[in-house]
Amino acid sequence: MKERRMAHGIWGIAGCASLLAVAGSLAFGVSRVAALSRELALDEMISVADEIVVGRVTKTEAQWQGKLIVTVSTVHVDESLKGQGTGDTGITQLGGTAIHPRIGAPVTMNVSEQVIFRPGEEVLLFVHKTTTGARQLVGGPQGKFVVREQPTTGAKEVPVGPKRLKVLQRDGQQMVTSEVVTLDAMRDRIRAYLDRGTHAGGTRP
Repeated sequence: MKERRMAHGIWGIAGCASLLAVAGSLAFGVSRVAALSRELALDEMISVADEIVVGRVTKTEAQWQGKLIVTVSTVHVDESLKGQGTGDTGITQLGGTAIHPRIGAPVTMNVSEQVIFRPGEEVLLFVHKTTTGARQLVGGPQGKFVVREQPTTGAKEVPVGPKRLKVLQRDGQQMVTSEVVTLDAMRDRIRAYLDRGTHAGGTRP
């Protein structure tokens, strides 16, 4: 009977997790920039980002922050295109799975805009710093690009575009494929915008 009550208690906490996430987002300090859900132009992302970095994910760790769960993903920065230099940086997001300090069981808090970071993947990140110093992605999922190596040429590419997909016409047939640019081309676009010193706007990535 005790085990059944405990299981019900765990379910109750997990079932309320998404509501807590919504109610607690203000307390957590999700920035206006991080909360932008509309599709952002590349120039706009460059403009509002405090940091733009290329690096590799080394670890992710979820922990309790008061009554909320936050996940911190550590990225080793190899190249800084705007803002901070190289070294380790942490991206903080609301949500994740962590051991509850009182009941000693895992609890999951689901947040619709939470971005998955996988250790070992190379990423291009557009980052906004909150007033508390926490680092969050610009526009949520829009602020993270996974860098992939082209198997035949070895060139590093970044999938871009709406939902990272486009439709191609080939041999009379339609094919859905990723729209990509090289990492070098993305660097050039970012640096050219920063050199111009202009504000938000321009073409979508």
